[in-house]
Amino acid sequence: MSTKVLNTVESPYDVLIVGGGPAGLTAALYLGRGRRSAIVLDRGEPRHAVSAGVHNFLTRDGTPPAELRRIAWEQMAAYPTVEHRVTIVERLERVGDDGPWRADTDTGEVFAREVLLATGMVDEHPDIPGYRERWGHSIHHCPFCHGWEMRDRPLAALVSDEAAAHYAPLLKNWSRDVVVLTHGRTLPADARAAVEAAGIPIHGAEIVALEGRDRELEIVRLADGTTLERGGLFVKPKQHQCDLVRGLGLELDDMGFVVVDMFGATSLPHVWAAGDLATGMQQVGEAAAMGGRTGAMLVKTLVA
Repeated sequence: MSTKVLNTVESPYDVLIVGGGPAGLTAALYLGRGRRSAIVLDRGEPRHAVSAGVHNFLTRDGTPPAELRRIAWEQMAAYPTVEHRVTIVERLERVGDDGPWRADTDTGEVFAREVLLATGMVDEHPDIPGYRERWGHSIHHCPFCHGWEMRDRPLAALVSDEAAAHYAPLLKNWSRDVVVLTHGRTLPADARAAVEAAGIPIHGAEIVALEGRDRELEIVRLADGTTLERGGLFVKPKQHQCDLVRGLGLELDDMGFVVVDMFGATSLPHVWAAGDLATGMQQVGEAAAMGGRTGAMLVKTLVA
């Protein structure tokens, strides 16, 4: 029997979850099994939709992201207090000093006592011809997630900051042939020393084109005329919070991630965060674990 909540400012959902990825869905599962009312608002455009499959997630290794979500909602049907709406959240605002939160969406208002942000991060991709069509196929950000698929190919790491010191040498775990591309920028001295100590060549010229058949990377062309045969590219794109999160005035750390305690509580009362927006360890398993911890604490908080 359905126990769908009549959603008004006087009768809000227990929890509004913004984002339907691994973090948000795992939290929803905990809330459903905890017999609390929750609604997941999701625009239906997951950040890792371009990936052929998720990895390092036990029993689901290689599962396409869309299939992972299909299975999640199929199983969530057993818990009638959890709802799902495909919509865009345009604004979040507290109703009065001690009232519920109101989400203004393109399909109407939603009210909830607690808000869980699971919106992920926005990647800032470089404007390089041939990049976007290969993103998620032969261009990746996480060697733990996709290094196996790129193993033994000649690889390149597009990185120009301190992260080069560990990011580029790490790739040698999957390939002996690795180069660093800085795309016209200068590596910090310590990072350059670490890369050189690992025996990795550094190319500082701007990248003018990434070429290959279909979505495969085969050639990297540089502005100085250098042509590199590469079978894969790993990049650490800069990231920022989505406009919705930035507008809330939450405390962020030096890297731009939302500051949370071990259970996902943010600097704003009744606002929680889980998943990629709150950690640099951006993997499906980590996001799901954060969502689970936060979902459990939300149940405990609502009971109290």
